[in-house]
Amino acid sequence: MFAGTAAAQADTSTGTYPSKPITIVVPYAPGGVADSTARLLAQRLQEAWHQGVVVENRAGAGGLIGAGIVARAPADGYTMLLGVSGLVLQPQLVKKTTYDPFRDFSPITLIARLPLLLAVPKSGAAQTLQEFVARGKTNPAGTNIGNYGVGTPSHLLSIMLNQQAGMDLPLVPFQGSSQLATNLLGGQISGGLIDSVTARQFAERLNFLAVTGTQRLPGLPGLPTFRELGYRSFEQDGWLGVLVPAATPQAIADKLSIELARIIKSPEVSAKIENMGITPVGSSPAEFAKVMRADFDVYGKVIREANIRID
Repeated sequence: MFAGTAAAQADTSTGTYPSKPITIVVPYAPGGVADSTARLLAQRLQEAWHQGVVVENRAGAGGLIGAGIVARAPADGYTMLLGVSGLVLQPQLVKKTTYDPFRDFSPITLIARLPLLLAVPKSGAAQTLQEFVARGKTNPAGTNIGNYGVGTPSHLLSIMLNQQAGMDLPLVPFQGSSQLATNLLGGQISGGLIDSVTARQFAERLNFLAVTGTQRLPGLPGLPTFRELGYRSFEQDGWLGVLVPAATPQAIADKLSIELARIIKSPEVSAKIENMGITPVGSSPAEFAKVMRADFDVYGKVIREANIRID
């Protein structure tokens, strides 16, 4: 620990950071959007700084293992976390956690947002959110809402939709967004909140009724946001972001934030991120911290009121 601190101080005072390879920990298996985004940023950061940047996948326990590794790593700027919105949800859902999202991490930059879309089968009767709600009220036994896992934003937003629309529809969990989409395509599920990456894959085979966030999607300009339709606290999107251990020197954190935001906002990288079905951001640390706190508060209220726990 003392060696790591001394190295960080030396890098800060001499301006030599980074002087050795950097590791980006992805707390999920290879192949997903988090992994692909981490590798894209690693390549560009390596090119910019002429220093090795390694992506290390440390999957398990819904992201807790990888996040815990970074939380305990030396705070010297050489270990970063590619975090997702579940980072602020997991500690509120499980009894034993390996980190505190605010005490143990410093946000560096919000990479991208992953809006969630309420999707319905093409063959379904509902063509608008209003029609879906009306059907849910008149035929609750024949209507349900799918989600991509207990305790996920998809699940929590489904609870909020039930509450605000005055419905009591069954909530059906699946193991991942792809499985949810498959059941939507087959008509086994009346509707479901899927992420924008999955929605992009099935855009021609599903209908979309509303999207989270504060702005309409560029690729679906006719799709209203939940907020436009009168629903509260649906501004929360999924997200990807970079974080470092909390005690990382400010000069190093600032250097990382400025460089990563520049990379994310560059036309070529922004285009690659958009092609994944997510929306590039490249925020300041303060903006990222605000998003984390809003998610913690909004989703935390739902978790507590619904008494959702994951063993």
